[in-house]
Parts: sequence; C-alpha cells; structure tokens
Amino acid sequence: MVLWRHAPASALLSGSLLLATTCAPNVMQQVVEALSKAVPPLSLVSAKISLLRTALGGVFVVGALRWAHRVLSELARNSWNFRPTTNWDWPNEIAVITGGSSGIGKSLAEKLLEKGIRVAVIDVQQLPKPLKDHPRVHFYKCDVSDGASVSAAAEAIRDEVGSPSILVNNAGIASHHNILACDEAYLRKIFGVNCFANWFTTREFLPSMIQANKGHVVTVASLASFFCFGGIADYAGSKAAARAFHEALGTELRHRYKAPNVLTTIVHPHYVRTPCIGKYIEGLERHGFHLLEPEDVADKIVAQLMSRRSGELILPESEIMLSSFRAWPTWIQEPIRDIFTKS
Repeated sequence: MVLWRHAPASALLSGSLLLATTCAPNVMQQVVEALSKAVPPLSLVSAKISLLRTALGGVFVVGALRWAHRVLSELARNSWNFRPTTNWDWPNEIAVITGGSSGIGKSLAEKLLEKGIRVAVIDVQQLPKPLKDHPRVHFYKCDVSDGASVSAAAEAIRDEVGSPSILVNNAGIASHHNILACDEAYLRKIFGVNCFANWFTTREFLPSMIQANKGHVVTVASLASFFCFGGIADYAGSKAAARAFHEALGTELRHRYKAPNVLTTIVHPHYVRTPCIGKYIEGLERHGFHLLEPEDVADKIVAQLMSRRSGELILPESEIMLSSFRAWPTWIQEPIRDIFTKS
C-alpha cells in the first residue's frame, strides 16, 4: 500500500493508454478519430497513431521515474522497511510540541488531541483558553533557546506526564535583516530558537525513545533551508542548520544508537500565516505569494505521524523543485537570488 500510494496518476493513465495503443491500435485509432470531432486539436494525433504512442511513452517514462524516485526515497528514510513501525497506541502516546501556543503548534496540538494523544506544550506564551482548559493538555513555560530552561521543563514533563514518544520541534522566530544590521543578541536568539533548541529538546527526550526503539522526532524547518537571498541570511541559516540536524539525527539513530524504529520527519513549509511573519503578511500577499494556513501544515504533520513512517514534507507540494535549488546552474541561481533580494 505504501508503494501504491506514491504511484502518480500520470503514469497509471499513460501506461494504460500506451498498453491499449500497442495491443489494440485499430481500436484506439477509432477512439481518437471519434474524439477529434469534439476536440479538433486531436485530429493531428488521429492522423498517426504512432505519434500518440510516442507521446504516451514519454509521459509514462517520466511518471514512472518520479514514482520510483519517491518510493526509493521513502524506503531509504525508513531503513529500507516496507511496513510501518508497530506498537503505537495513540491514546497512550505523549507528544511534546515546542511553540504550541500559537500558529502551527497550536493547530497541531488540537489535531493530535482529536486523535486521543496527550500533549505537552512548551512555549514562552501562555496557552489559549480552549487548550488551557483541555484535560489532556499540559503546559510548561519555557525558553527553548535556553538549555537549562528546557532541562527543567523536560524533567517536569517526565515526572507529571511521562516520557514522550513524539517530539515536534516547531518553535521558530523570523525577521528580515541585512547581514550588517543583524546584531549579536538577535543572531544568538534566532539560532537559539530555530536551531539550538532542537539539540536541547532532543537531548532530553530522545534517550527514552532509543531505549524503547520507538518514537518520532519532527523538525519544522523551512523552504528557506534550500533557498537563501539577501535579507534572510539569519533565518535561512538557522533553518539550514535545522535541516543538517535532522539529516544527522536519522543516520545516527540507525547506525550509532541502533534504534531504526525511532522515526524522523522534516517539514519545509513555504510562508505560513502565523504570528511569526505577521508584519510581513500584507507585503507578501501584495507581491502575489499564496500563504499556507497553520491548519494546512498541521494536517500534513498529523498524517505523517499517523503513517508511522519517517518522511520529508515540502509544503505546498508544488514547490518541490525548490528543494533542488542548490543543484541548479549558478547562472540560474544568481539571477533568481537577485530578483528576490531587490523585491
């Protein structure tokens, strides 16, 4: 089922039509000629069925290669296991969410609660009332950029709730600064929240997951981890570091800690309508950017957790080409960076 889920519709449709044009060319000729009366451009194809066969073959090959790429990538992330991990009992699972009082974290907490999962929120902001009054939600005020603060919150969570099997490193801050305008205090803060916090929380909660060989660590990064331009070096740099953390964590779990069933997922959303970018929303929309809603991102994370598989989420999926940006020719990369920096 996991492999079939990745089969693109283009490959399935084109493959079926290719088989038909190969095994029953006369029948397909008649079908195309009939359709060409309603759709005039198809008359070019009806003149020569071999042209249709060639076009379908090209579409099928591209679709099949995409399917193979996605399947092999998923298998590689999951230690070449075809089946989901087992022993998950959602009403007895505990999820820790950093930055869970607003934005993506708040939406994620609400959706995990719907699945019966207990939630511990770590944030500097107080919980909104609906979450605050929920019996399965526990709140711990904590500055995730401060290792000592995270340690204290983690100890309280273990004592009062239990050892979590899900950790979502979601807390993040953002602001646009030119490199010379970014002071040391802010630089330490943004890397502390967006990057160092991953180390602090993982150091606290990962050992019990390794011992049980069961868990899921989710890192909320950004498409900016692949694509940087002038004015966002601080933010993009912190998210690129978070991506490096995620990549190393997955390989260490498999080879250093011998815990292949502790899963890892990284999330790369584009601009999301959260308090994190509140002052930039009007300008982004004016320039034609479509903003994701926090619920959109939370839905994808929950689906990934429920799949019991490691993964990488590019959101929206239409932006997947950006993940390969650094492999593009420099003569393409630099003009694109120039355009974004000027605008």
